[in-house]
Amino acid sequence: MIDIRILGAGKEVGRSAIHVDTGSEKFLMDYGIEVQDGNVPISPKLDLTAVLLSHTHVDHCGMLPELYKRGYEGSVLALPVTFDLADILLHDSIKVQEKKGQVPHFMAHDIKKMLRLRKEVRYKEVISYGRSTVEFRDAGHVPGSASIIIESGGKRILYTGDIKFIDTSLMKGADMSMKDIDIIVSESTYSYGNHPDRNRLIDKLREIVQETFYQNGTTILPCFAIGRTQELLTILQDLGVPMVVDGMGIEATEEMLNNPDSLKEPRKLQKAFSMAKKIRKRRDREEVLQQPHAIMTTAGMMNGGPVGTYVKKLHDRPDCSLILTGYQVEGTVGRMLMDTGRYKNEGINVKLKNRFEFMDFSAHTDRNHLISFYRKLNPEKIILVHGDHRIEEFAKELGGMGFDAVAPENGEKVKIK
Repeated sequence: MIDIRILGAGKEVGRSAIHVDTGSEKFLMDYGIEVQDGNVPISPKLDLTAVLLSHTHVDHCGMLPELYKRGYEGSVLALPVTFDLADILLHDSIKVQEKKGQVPHFMAHDIKKMLRLRKEVRYKEVISYGRSTVEFRDAGHVPGSASIIIESGGKRILYTGDIKFIDTSLMKGADMSMKDIDIIVSESTYSYGNHPDRNRLIDKLREIVQETFYQNGTTILPCFAIGRTQELLTILQDLGVPMVVDGMGIEATEEMLNNPDSLKEPRKLQKAFSMAKKIRKRRDREEVLQQPHAIMTTAGMMNGGPVGTYVKKLHDRPDCSLILTGYQVEGTVGRMLMDTGRYKNEGINVKLKNRFEFMDFSAHTDRNHLISFYRKLNPEKIILVHGDHRIEEFAKELGGMGFDAVAPENGEKVKIK
């Protein structure tokens, strides 16, 4: 009997944490924090065989050092670049919590211990633990992202993590060569719809950025430090529009370039990054604002980060543009901007006069690709996580297609015989 318990991401997008008890080994896959409110997953007991990290986004890795604060002495397994990026993100997480007047969930020495005890893995490497094996496969989401296969007691469990099946400018699509999967624990962020054609999206983005520049305006591109910043750099690098990178995306890009095998075309990113102006000091922002640019800056959902500085300075200029390129969780500043046209954050509440666009450059897969993937693998059971309020409806739809699909709540166990 294998127990799969959902500690986080049950009927919600965020704070992913999946506990797998094989009867002989106990694995924790991801241990993240909720992006908007900082809600944490259910705490696992520390009798873990190993912790398996799918990738470095805060909703998947943001609570890992807390395990070490509580006394965990085992390893976290992940790709090398994932640890390099996590080092940046987790230290930043402490600063963000302190800035909000909160007591951090962990401290720098907990991060240090996690990194000291880490176990770096390669794609398709099989690691044995007693009666179980663990294998990481390329998930195509961000550099170092992985889907994780646990095999135990004759059952093969696939945790997709965040997954993208098609190529992007930054990443090759996910490895789809896995076979004989019995159970899929699947993200379902976009179970309700399909993404637009990416090449058309790229053309539209380039057109807007160039038009804005010709009008002597600046384009603000709030983007995730890990993944989106680098993709936009590669897309915009040959437009002739001066590019700027601000925030954590600078360090993240440097670490990715130190791990070139994690990228689809590392030379292309290196060229784009070398062309871009990096904001190192506050006065650099004032200089950048004197001339039109394309500014890639954190945060991707506009909660914190340098993006607020640019919006405050440029929000009343119709010659400028602001483009959101990623998923906006409900309650975030970016989602509020999408819903109301107003930027409301840190005491500022203004109507945006810029040209405003949402462009779906998601690094998650969509409905049709998920269903196609399920049909290819034809598993015994599908456990849906990391989805919004429509996740139960998606489970019912999959049931109508002949799949045994469930959408458990946080704290719920799914037993596998």
